[in-house]
Amino acid sequence: MSIQQLYNTKDTSIPTLQFPELLFVEDKLQIVLSKADGLIQQTCVGFLQSGGKRIRPLLTLYSGMCFAPLNPPMIQTAVAAELIHMASLIHDDVIDESATRRGKPTVNSLYGNHAAILTGDYLFAEAFNILSTHQLLSSMTYLVEAIQAMCEGEVNQANEQFSSSISLQHYFQRITKKTGKLLAACCQSGAYLAGASSEELLTQLREYGLNIGYAYQITDDILDISGNADSLGKPVGTDLLNGNLTLPFLYLMDNPIYGKCLTEIIKTRKVTRQGLQSIQEALVSSGCIAQAYATATECICKAKASLAKIPGSPYRTTLVDLADSILLRTT
Repeated sequence: MSIQQLYNTKDTSIPTLQFPELLFVEDKLQIVLSKADGLIQQTCVGFLQSGGKRIRPLLTLYSGMCFAPLNPPMIQTAVAAELIHMASLIHDDVIDESATRRGKPTVNSLYGNHAAILTGDYLFAEAFNILSTHQLLSSMTYLVEAIQAMCEGEVNQANEQFSSSISLQHYFQRITKKTGKLLAACCQSGAYLAGASSEELLTQLREYGLNIGYAYQITDDILDISGNADSLGKPVGTDLLNGNLTLPFLYLMDNPIYGKCLTEIIKTRKVTRQGLQSIQEALVSSGCIAQAYATATECICKAKASLAKIPGSPYRTTLVDLADSILLRTT
């Protein structure tokens, strides 16, 4: 499976054939989660088996291998990063009251919100157990900052539901917290653990992570309104129905033809399925979907440019390919 295929397939299997280093991560995830008891073990293992692209472990390992051979601290940090990501997804599903993820029932829909929240908490605890046990203090610093940012981003988003006064600057601040900082933390952690102690190199990888995070979130925004429910594994239009104004909607609000209409709909704080369909059509005909995609493309260009000073290697090439592949996402 190639990088591109990660984003163009319904197969949720882990891409370990193309990236064999991920086998070490997958094995440790299985070990960590299988030691839990009772319902926690059932929910954790079930969520792990539902698949995923393992982008965060991949970023951790390959950012590190740009500077040195794979080592145990990189692997442990990659495992911790994926556990943090899994925990955040489970909590997000509770917040959004999501019934499906990756085409399968969410933990909260199967076992209730109480079990889902505790499962997420357990995964966070296991991540920090790994980092503290192996004395990965630098990685812990990066990842703690990312978790704090994710929490702030989610709280801010919830507080801004159906708000028509969100600026583009505010939107990018939000997605920095929700998505960008964790990807940046993975890149920085891997590089640091490989001995890339130069502040300039760490900053360049941070910028790479942030910008692919922006592009990932923007394409996610686009797919949420224009994608296919079967491919996405969840209903289309969830963002707007929940009152979360993402980049395509912000562009539409500035449109002289459709902006006033969208603003009036937002003020009602209730979007019907029929209204959603009308907005979808307006997004396409106004060019706002294309405008959002162009913004994601700019972010990818910045991400690749930030790798210019990273030593050339197959691992840097993979990071470049990964950036390009984000624009090809269908899931």
